[in-house]
Amino acid sequence: MENVHLSPWHFVLARAYNWHRVDDGLFRSAQMYGGHIQPLLKHHGVATVINLRGANPNSTWYHPERAACEALGITYLDRPLHSRRLPKQEMLVGLLEAFQSAARPMLIKCSGGADRTALAAALFLLHSRGAAALPQARRQMALLPYLHLPKRYQRWIRRFPDFFEAVHDGRDIKEWAQRMLSPGPLRCMAGSGRL
Repeated sequence: MENVHLSPWHFVLARAYNWHRVDDGLFRSAQMYGGHIQPLLKHHGVATVINLRGANPNSTWYHPERAACEALGITYLDRPLHSRRLPKQEMLVGLLEAFQSAARPMLIKCSGGADRTALAAALFLLHSRGAAALPQARRQMALLPYLHLPKRYQRWIRRFPDFFEAVHDGRDIKEWAQRMLSPGPLRCMAGSGRL
């Protein structure tokens, strides 16, 4: 995480909410409560927030978060991913399309900023840089600094870049997700994934 230009307040918020810079144009974080999202969004000039938890209109955080983004003129997109189940094709394609078309810088966020966000950050890198970014994509799933410590049923997340490397056959990740994604081999590689 780049903290060189963070004020002490921004630094505390970034630590508390697992905020990290992934690449030019992308940040990742945990769910921010109590209006804490606005200072970091403003500080980093975020133009789009991608909510990996999906629409949660009955949750106490959802409408305040959307309103905070709207007040700053930030686009808010619900692009759900699961941390306990293997991703469905339409989820991956929808997220990759958002990476392609949404204004940058973007923030991807989930509950803890460690599991779904790790997968989404890896997907962003593979989408932006291709298979050459596999080493950086794998690093998004590290315990430190991202706190990715998957439970048994989440271990497939860490194996996803290996799965893509083994089966992409020269296709970029969006084309692969649109045409070739099949959960069977990933389920075998993951050992415990569920659809």
